[in-house]
Amino acid sequence: MRIGAVYDDRCHSIPLAQQIRRIYEKRFIGRIFSGDITHGVAFVHMEDLVEALVLAVEHRKELPQITTLLIGESETLSYDWLQRAISRKLHGKEWKTFRIPKALAKLGYWLQSLWPGADPFLKPWMIDLSDDHYTFDISRAPTLLGWEPRHSLRNSLTRIIDELKLDPAGWYEENNL
Repeated sequence: MRIGAVYDDRCHSIPLAQQIRRIYEKRFIGRIFSGDITHGVAFVHMEDLVEALVLAVEHRKELPQITTLLIGESETLSYDWLQRAISRKLHGKEWKTFRIPKALAKLGYWLQSLWPGADPFLKPWMIDLSDDHYTFDISRAPTLLGWEPRHSLRNSLTRIIDELKLDPAGWYEENNL
């Protein structure tokens, strides 16, 4: 199985939690991105992943000896869509995300690393991968396992943000922020 970025109703996804945090705290770094903002990452809700794993075990004798299944949502949301949706849900208005050159992003990373208390999440290698686009063709999973995701990040994002608003300190703690 190739599994998308896992999340649940309280987030528990490191990159997604970091993105939400930067917007929640109205950080400048939450308005810039070094990659193609129309690209994104395939996600999968934890409940859907567990269901896919259970079905894979149940169908293991019927599956071909070597089988690759992509487990994720069929829709890959772009970085820009997530930025706008998160900012709208948190602050009532959409943020514009500005694309910056990778060299400038790396310089910014280096300068930021000089400050005490700098954000330890960001790493230079992330800048190099920021143009990557991960979309899944999940058509084999319904055929071989009878599995399709029941959740979508598009619909789950409201609940994730509501959980943050309800208990910011608890949400931060749960997401190791």
